[in-house]
Amino acid sequence: MSELVTIVMERREKSSRSALRALRGAGFVPCVYYGPEVKETVMGKVDHAQMAKLLRGSHWKTTRLNLRLPDGGEEMCLIRELQRNVITDKISHIDFMRLIRGRKITVSVPVVIAGQDKSPGIKEGGMVDHVKDLEIETTPVNMPESIVIDISALNINDSVRVKDIPAKDFEITADPEEAVASILPPRLEEEPSAETEEKEVEVAAKGKAAKGEE
Repeated sequence: MSELVTIVMERREKSSRSALRALRGAGFVPCVYYGPEVKETVMGKVDHAQMAKLLRGSHWKTTRLNLRLPDGGEEMCLIRELQRNVITDKISHIDFMRLIRGRKITVSVPVVIAGQDKSPGIKEGGMVDHVKDLEIETTPVNMPESIVIDISALNINDSVRVKDIPAKDFEITADPEEAVASILPPRLEEEPSAETEEKEVEVAAKGKAAKGEE
């Protein structure tokens, strides 16, 4: 496992709306730390700029971190919940959950589609339909950042199912028969019905009649 980025968590005492507003205005993000064998939830704050830079372009649900706690201890953590301001998109709150090496956790992992440029179905005008995330059970060390689905051999109406995905170090919790990526037929433009054409002719005729009366 690659070296984890260290995030420094400072302690905060107050959790009133005004206190949290002031904290965010000073460039911090309110956060909490909890997890297995953690006796009491710790309230804290982390630097917003550092977190924003770290999470830019990454999937936060699978981003492992080394969290330096207010008491000086360090723990491997996962961001269990991330909230953002709906207007500014700034991070407004973070839940850090402790990870224990060797102990399995359940987490949602993003699905990445590969091989679209080689897929016969795509070349024939088909469209890819796929799930965005898959829930897996794994240990922190073996947790993948993403699950890559290769569709290079798929034709129209073909699918990749859960049972087709190699999963050596993790277990996918979904039904083995569930389709995770499919090539759908191209959409065909609907031909106008006789009734629709009749209405269009009627509207056009009325328009011409109105212009003649002017």
